[in-house]
Amino acid sequence: MATLIFGPPVIGIYRISLHCLIRLCATYSLIFFVSGLLAACRQPDNDHITIRWNGNRAIGISIPSHSLQSVPVDSLDQLLSVRLADKETAIAGNYQRVDNDIIFEPVVPFTRGLHYVVWLRNSRLDEIIIPNLSTNDQPALLAIYPSQDSLPDNLLKIYLRFSRPMREGQSQKYITLLRNKTDKLSGVFLDLQPELWNADRTLLTLWLDPGRIKRDLQPNKLLGTPLRIGNQYQLTVSADWTDEQGATLQKPVTKTFLSVQRDSLLPAPAQWTMQKPVAGSAQPLQVAFGEALDYSLLMETLHIFQPDGQPVSGKWLLSDEEKRGSFKPDEAWKMGRYSLQIENRLEDLAGNNLNRPFDRDITRKRVGSTAHPVVQLFFTIQ
Repeated sequence: MATLIFGPPVIGIYRISLHCLIRLCATYSLIFFVSGLLAACRQPDNDHITIRWNGNRAIGISIPSHSLQSVPVDSLDQLLSVRLADKETAIAGNYQRVDNDIIFEPVVPFTRGLHYVVWLRNSRLDEIIIPNLSTNDQPALLAIYPSQDSLPDNLLKIYLRFSRPMREGQSQKYITLLRNKTDKLSGVFLDLQPELWNADRTLLTLWLDPGRIKRDLQPNKLLGTPLRIGNQYQLTVSADWTDEQGATLQKPVTKTFLSVQRDSLLPAPAQWTMQKPVAGSAQPLQVAFGEALDYSLLMETLHIFQPDGQPVSGKWLLSDEEKRGSFKPDEAWKMGRYSLQIENRLEDLAGNNLNRPFDRDITRKRVGSTAHPVVQLFFTIQ
């Protein structure tokens, strides 16, 4: 009777308890699994080499120290090396220990799109690929100076202005000069190593061979001048030229110009004209040079001084094919007598500076020659 009354409820309770226990175990298992998964996702991956960035530039790599098998810090540069994937020569750079990692910074930042391999002793430790930039992230050739399309046949320099730092040592590969659209010329530009870049490698100076420009020198007698009067020339910069990040130029750029008669006259600041601003304004001072002058030297050799001798801070802008300059001061002009000081190294397009012509007869003694470090032009602000 007892079995008949109490048996079924006990069995039911037991079955319910077992079912709950199974569900509880499954729930806790799921919680532990999710927690472990989240912990794994948050766990930093310290097993691989990572790239160190400064803006868009890959300036180094970070190597987990545990992968170096306790290599002494003072032996890193002997036992550890970073190489291009297909090269055996190690890339020059510096190693240092920072926290738990070894940092390698190459002398020249890594190149986009290239593969690098890290070696420990004679064993391949890891490989890294520097990703390419996006297709629309490219440098541009902003300007070619001189801006004129008629240039003297004794032209001395050409400047290339880029939008961002370019890779050095490339000009001979990516610059071509054609005469009359048919003759590809060689030996026109000096192959200078290192090349003549400004500090941030955005302005390159190309020198036409001075030995061919100066008359009576052997290169001039054998080869003649780089440019010949009456001929048309096309200077082309290839789109394959890469910047320091490995990105190529947006497009090729060609400058066409005509070679005209040589220029043997010195620049003449005494003949320059000025359009003066008024006191209390920040209007620019306008200066007309009367001829095209050297682009880079114009930006370096012109200085404005206040009546008390203090320099006036501001910025020069060039226009009219480098025949005019405007100086915009950082502060309003005050009344008084100012001076425009011009360094004597300022040149025209043929390299003639304020004191001497570029191409002169060195056998003839210069009579009454005086070399002044600067030429001053005075103007009054009212």
